Amino acid sequence: MSHAVWEEHDPSTSWMKSSFSTNPQGCVQVRVPRAGTIEVGDTKNPQGPTLTVPDSDWDHFLTQVTTGGTDYGRLRPTFLPHGGFTLADATTPRSPALVFTEAEWDAFKRGVEAGELRGGQPRGVPAG
Repeated sequence: MSHAVWEEHDPSTSWMKSSFSTNPQGCVQVRVPRAGTIEVGDTKNPQGPTLTVPDSDWDHFLTQVTTGGTDYGRLRPTFLPHGGFTLADATTPRSPALVFTEAEWDAFKRGVEAGELRGGQPRGVPAG
């Protein structure tokens, strides 16, 4: 039986989101649980599931977002008919899917295009 392994992280690490995200709109939130990794979550569900990937996979995903590419690599967005999207880890069986609205996608994309949320020390604004 396969299952996702939930990893411990330093609770003092801050979640960041795009500076283009405004209340009450939710957004993609990211933090660095330990050097070399990015944890991705949803501000609408702060205690909900998260995805944890190496910085390089996250940065590759962000490059695809900014260039309009479709080779997303490990992180797989599925764009929904109403304009939102889900995000899952293609390499982890039964990976949780984070669900975002069209407005959340727009705020996230604008932040990524502005150079925010990159690995290591993500810039943006504190989430929550």
